[in-house]
Amino acid sequence: MNATARRTRIAQLRTRIARRALDAIHAPADTRILDARLIGTVLVVATEHPNPRWASIFVETFRLPTPDDTDPRYDDADTPQWIPLAGWSGHSADEVPDMVAEATAYAQPI
Repeated sequence: MNATARRTRIAQLRTRIARRALDAIHAPADTRILDARLIGTVLVVATEHPNPRWASIFVETFRLPTPDDTDPRYDDADTPQWIPLAGWSGHSADEVPDMVAEATAYAQPI
């Protein structure tokens, strides 16, 4: 696999993982993923909502569940896949780089 194909494949995998994380917060299915990156154990996802109620641009942070988040009495199907941490919102795609930078700074110590 050449370098370009590898980068494309990694981008596709990040998008699929981001979509699963967005499902955890019940984001609309037509939400467009603008950026998805992993900072340590924190997933940072920037999105655009096509029919916004308050804001159209969002940056959300998620982490994988720890043993404290799970209950051994329940089936693994009930275990959350991604735990939402914090989010930022804006009205313009121009705000995305600043919001992603804030989310990345937030994710660094986690």
